[in-house]
Amino acid sequence: MVWLIIGISVFFTLMFVSLAIFSWRNVKRSLKPNTVTLEREIESNKKRGFWMDFDSYNKVEYEIKGKNDYILHAMFVDNEDVRGTGKYVILCHGHTNNRYGSVKYVHCFMKLGYSCIIYDARHHGLNKPDICTMGNIESDDLKCVIEDTRARYPDIKILGLHGESMGSSTSLSVTRYNPDIDFIVADCGFTRCYDVVKDGYGNLHLAFVTPPINLAGIILYHVDMRKTCAIEHLENNKYPILFIHGSGDRLVKPYHSQKLYDVARKNGAYCELIFVDGAGHARSRAVAGFEQYTSYIQHFLEHIGL
Repeated sequence: MVWLIIGISVFFTLMFVSLAIFSWRNVKRSLKPNTVTLEREIESNKKRGFWMDFDSYNKVEYEIKGKNDYILHAMFVDNEDVRGTGKYVILCHGHTNNRYGSVKYVHCFMKLGYSCIIYDARHHGLNKPDICTMGNIESDDLKCVIEDTRARYPDIKILGLHGESMGSSTSLSVTRYNPDIDFIVADCGFTRCYDVVKDGYGNLHLAFVTPPINLAGIILYHVDMRKTCAIEHLENNKYPILFIHGSGDRLVKPYHSQKLYDVARKNGAYCELIFVDGAGHARSRAVAGFEQYTSYIQHFLEHIGL
């Protein structure tokens, strides 16, 4: 009997230790991830045909002070065709990526007459290592980027946001500050970071590990994934928003954009929702193609009079 009790105790102790290690490793992967270098992203864009004529654009690098004076590395992109239009857009990249992850969208907006601001999110690109909250603190940084852009470019007539995945969560979450912007394009965004993690492990019948992973984030990094919650910040939304999501997205399932769309429009704000058939996570631009993806944005902007 004694040996049975000891055996059971050892078993549960090992299970607890294993779960703790598993949770630590997985939360570290999300909140302090290994990120893609600028050089690797440039190479990837060229291989996939996303770079296009980016080398021909005028580019100016500069720094912006984010939350608590955290330095964000940014780049202004324009050419003679868009100069003087007064139309600007800030683009927010996805998790583990960097400013050049937005290049495939820069071309779309340039064609529509927009100068572009791309920047490295906290912990990414050329920025110093920090905690990545998947869109929560990053939206505080985005608020600073918006304010900096307004001050830096006083000729602005229209200012929009575009975000991909984590960048989408960032762009939607910044609405809680009522920033001076005119529209948002949210590509493959998610309702809550916690929901994405739960969905992912749910596919493996391991949804029960989500609370321990979140607890590890709270204890080790003081980050509660439930607070990265774009859908809460859209409760009083007043901004026109175009939601785009791949129907084949298995990482952030399409229902996320459907829920975000439903909440964002309930107070009368104009919103559109487009599902790109067969596109996986952050693949809508690739699957739809340059011309079609650009037309999604163009028709949306025309509808709201921009």
